[in-house]
Amino acid sequence: MKRKGLTAAVLALMLALGMLAGCANSAASDSDQASSGQQGASTAHATERTITDMAGREVTIPTEVKGVYCAVPTGEATVATLAPDKLIGWVNEPSEEALRYLPENFAKMPVVGGWMGQNVTANIEDIIALDPDVIIYMGSGKSIGSDTSIPDDIQTQTGIPVVVVSSDLADTATVYRQLGDWLDKADRGEQLASYYEKHFADITSKLDAVPASEHPTVYYAENTDGLATDPEGSSHTEVLSYVHVINVADVEMKKGQGRTEVSIEQVIEWNPQIILCHSGFVLADDIVSNPQWADIQAVQNGRVYNTPAQPFNWFDRPPNAMRLLGIEWFAKVCYPDIDMDVDQEISDFFKLFYNVDLTDEQLAELTQQETISFTGAKASASR
Repeated sequence: MKRKGLTAAVLALMLALGMLAGCANSAASDSDQASSGQQGASTAHATERTITDMAGREVTIPTEVKGVYCAVPTGEATVATLAPDKLIGWVNEPSEEALRYLPENFAKMPVVGGWMGQNVTANIEDIIALDPDVIIYMGSGKSIGSDTSIPDDIQTQTGIPVVVVSSDLADTATVYRQLGDWLDKADRGEQLASYYEKHFADITSKLDAVPASEHPTVYYAENTDGLATDPEGSSHTEVLSYVHVINVADVEMKKGQGRTEVSIEQVIEWNPQIILCHSGFVLADDIVSNPQWADIQAVQNGRVYNTPAQPFNWFDRPPNAMRLLGIEWFAKVCYPDIDMDVDQEISDFFKLFYNVDLTDEQLAELTQQETISFTGAKASASR
């Protein structure tokens, strides 16, 4: 009887110890699962991240950006090609002509103004009401790192994170990659960046091979009377620089929006072979029909052209990805024998960047540049 009692006691003790061990393991397992769950929840609910923009500013942005407002036209021209589904407001109302090449919803987006040099039209209350996740500010890569007062001020006024990227033509591919990362469009950003790098390298290598003796003299006409311009080295004349033309404007560079005023006497003295009119200000017809310009060789020879402008200007104002086409188109104007199918380049660009299959009629409208000189001579820059 004593042996049976002892055996029963030992078994009871072992059973109790086993139950305690099981409870301990269960508790440890529950603790591990709880800890793992907390870590997973922490990861799953990480709603923000800190990035460094192209001005060197550290900015905290949402991990998922759904809505974007651009403080300058340059920005919206860029986002329109990269993430059109995220753009939610305009700085300026687009023209009907521009909207023909842009997504349908763009016509319904509100206009809330922006920051364009000294011209500030932004309505802070309207911008806040848009409720963008991020505001994009673009400025010259030569200066954005040294003066961040404007984007800093925008961020302070709106309480919305502002990221800064460069508007310099040479930085275009980098900008697409950066914004692609920040806006959750990395694949699209890489696609546009790679295309830009390849085609930019191709056209610039061909232009580098053109002898200096063949570089034409060019006057870049701005303002409504054509009597304002920007010199070599200005951010507003980057396209001219890459085409290797001789910019005749021997004037002081004006900061900000540029456009140094000149006299008709100065332009007559410069006597450029080509006059390029920024179509946002003045048209070739305005120049060639004005007797004051009649003795300039560009007018005499019918070599006065408008910058193509749809859906955004191909040269400047705003500086944007269309400048690649501006280089290619103007290269063909200046050097007709250069080995390049401009029509194909334009068609490919519009398909990739705007998802638009250009008709022959649209292609002609984008580039047709027949001008009539004061003396009746004709020239076409469309091909």
